[in-house]
Amino acid sequence: MAHVPDQRATNPPARRRPWLSWVALAGAASATLAAGLLPRATALPAGAAAPAGPVRLQPPPYRSSQTARQPSSGCAARPAGALGWPTYGGGPLHGSYDLGHPPAAGRLHVRWRTPRLDGAVYAEPVVAGGCLIVATEDDSIYAFDATSGALRWHVHLASPVTSGALPCGDISPLGITGAPVVVPGRGELWAVEETEGRSGPEHLLVGVSLGDGRVLSTRPVDPPGSSPAAMQQRGALVVAHGNVYVPFGGLYGDCGNYHGTVVSAPLTGTGRPGYWAVPTGRGAGIWAPGGPVVLANGDLLVADGNGAAGPGQRWDGSNAVILLSPALKPLGSWAPANWAQLNASDLDIGSTAPAVLPDGLALQVGKSGTGYLLRTDHLGGVGGQLATGQVCPSGGAFGNDAVDGATVYVPCQAGLTAVQVQGHRFRVLWTSSAAAAGSPVVAGGRIWLVTGSGQLQGIDPTSGRAVQYLQLANPITHFPWLVAVGPTLYAPDGDRVVDLAGL
Repeated sequence: MAHVPDQRATNPPARRRPWLSWVALAGAASATLAAGLLPRATALPAGAAAPAGPVRLQPPPYRSSQTARQPSSGCAARPAGALGWPTYGGGPLHGSYDLGHPPAAGRLHVRWRTPRLDGAVYAEPVVAGGCLIVATEDDSIYAFDATSGALRWHVHLASPVTSGALPCGDISPLGITGAPVVVPGRGELWAVEETEGRSGPEHLLVGVSLGDGRVLSTRPVDPPGSSPAAMQQRGALVVAHGNVYVPFGGLYGDCGNYHGTVVSAPLTGTGRPGYWAVPTGRGAGIWAPGGPVVLANGDLLVADGNGAAGPGQRWDGSNAVILLSPALKPLGSWAPANWAQLNASDLDIGSTAPAVLPDGLALQVGKSGTGYLLRTDHLGGVGGQLATGQVCPSGGAFGNDAVDGATVYVPCQAGLTAVQVQGHRFRVLWTSSAAAAGSPVVAGGRIWLVTGSGQLQGIDPTSGRAVQYLQLANPITHFPWLVAVGPTLYAPDGDRVVDLAGL
């Protein structure tokens, strides 16, 4: 799954996508999680100002059984129907479209910044219960008041893994990398931490109380027979049918024995996990930050990368889009006819997650920059796409697309590109001069993105011209995220997160 190394050291239609019920997707499951291993969470009193320096609270010993103190003012434990961003891209389809605010962007201005955090923020934050929730590579989770920026609670889960314990990679330390997910009707946040276990690196699925940061459940989530040190959990977590779904890929450098895998774990915190792995000898990581997308019927759509098979061999499920049932049974697949050549050249199809459009269609663009239009209910097998065309003018696409109706905004390395789907065809509308370093978001009538130099740009959706600029602090992680909720845009700002008002 080798990718670009980390950088730290015509008018689109007005149609809006329907919102899927997160409570329905989560399913009916017990509200009481099994007792887990409980690190200490610390909360601030109501109205208390966040400290100016780095926020790093002393963690208890790993695998502590201490419980958290109740905060005098935390996050709403069970927000119901409140405006938020409970998962990567704002919803189950990960379309990065702000559903809650009319298109009337003004001039962005800084409202507040978090204090310096204890680690880099690769995982896209979530917004729920009136809080912005941020996970770091130091295996910490912070909850800030979404209006004032006051720190509501913080929990340091464990010690992250340093580069010396890994066979390769470009993130050190390695803690929480995949975006967490909130189940609003249950008041829970789920994340995967990487930490040093008794026999080396391991991945743990952690359930945290949204209200006060108490850890409710901790369980190993590494696939059976895997080499955890070679597995990286970078794709976003999703929730559907009473399960948390966790995608796995490999480290930068394609080293070690890793396999693209999706793990399902019951929201109860107990019960046997389910697993599905790409049927390749090695590789085929599911590593794009968007992870799996959840279709309206609860099925999952994933894209993977290069695998072990080469020219003249049988296709092994690599460089493909796969449809999975909630029980992780494969229901269909697609791969380009030149999948073997893509394998040999490390040109992953899965450098972005599938962009799901209305009418059962999806657009997939990978490292080659070629776009493929697919039917989600009949992916078509090898070479079975509806349409093919070049999307990125040079180089490929990395991160996650934003979707507004039938228009997809693709983060091409050469410049953000707008693609309009019409029937079973698509065409490129424009390519901006802004080289997208990460995932764009549609909000306030503009498309927002972060460039490789750390510049936040607001793009006119008609022309592709940048109409707003704001320089963010370095270092900029790869791939930078943006979160839009109502009139507010949250962005990475060096080792902090900035709240920008004015959408």
